[in-house]
Amino acid sequence: MHIKVAELVGESPNGWRAAVQAAVDEASRTFGDIVGVEVLNLTANVENGRVTEYKANVKIAYKG
Repeated sequence: MHIKVAELVGESPNGWRAAVQAAVDEASRTFGDIVGVEVLNLTANVENGRVTEYKANVKIAYKG
């Protein structure tokens, strides 16, 4: 079995967990069999003193 890794950015207005899940969802549609995720960085956009969008930079491991 070969494991490949792709880097993605997930985004969500509902928190970092949802941003990570968005990246996993996208990877599942593109790569198929996801076997793991590593969160590299968490960031957010802020407007008028309020967090408006959460972002998660992740590495997705999948069977290739």
